[in-house]
Amino acid sequence: MTDFFFKKDISQDISLLKNINPELHQAWIDYHNSVFKDGALTKKEKELIAVAAAHITRCPYCIRGRVTTAKKSGATDEEIVEAIYVAMRFAMGAPYAYSSIAFEAYEAIEKGIPLTEGHFFKKDITHEINHFAKASGEISKHFMEFHKKVFSDGALSKKMKRGIIGLACAQLTRCPYCIRGCVKDALTFGVTKEQIAEAINVAMVMAAGACYAHTSIAMETLANINAREKAKMTSG
Repeated sequence: MTDFFFKKDISQDISLLKNINPELHQAWIDYHNSVFKDGALTKKEKELIAVAAAHITRCPYCIRGRVTTAKKSGATDEEIVEAIYVAMRFAMGAPYAYSSIAFEAYEAIEKGIPLTEGHFFKKDITHEINHFAKASGEISKHFMEFHKKVFSDGALSKKMKRGIIGLACAQLTRCPYCIRGCVKDALTFGVTKEQIAEAINVAMVMAAGACYAHTSIAMETLANINAREKAKMTSG
């Protein structure tokens, strides 16, 4: 094995992946390329979604690659940074929304209600979120101020941040409350079904892309195993 899991150059490992099953690799590349073509969303917009998504999937290769392609597609440094802050906000989104489960459980225990009753994902969690905010005290004010600044119009529009990039991030964090909220905002901003579908497809690519990039670890492992087995056969 190399000294580091995250090598700078994984091209040799990816070549091995491709060579083991060229047909599967080509099907992946064809899908990937079709997603990033200009469509209801521009390639630049899709690359900005991908920058944010890469931070959600925590793939260092994807982050480096997507920042590079975003710049090549015409994205400014300010747009890239704002996309990253949207990712940060949505990384908080699931824990924030799921605080409702913690506070629902707390209240149920206080009232002697079995925790096996009811549903984890209620449609209305306003009551629990209000209790979370109150219990957070001054922290809640700082969170809301950050929230407002992230989604205010800037290098990127609120529409792009909340209704498009945010929706893709919400899909990746698997937060049903965040997804629903983003779709509601998207419709308010005039985002079309086609734009929503393309944003989700970018999220799908980025989810798979993190797996794809990390095949470098699997391929390096396979190459080392095969080399050792070949050496044994030769020496034997």
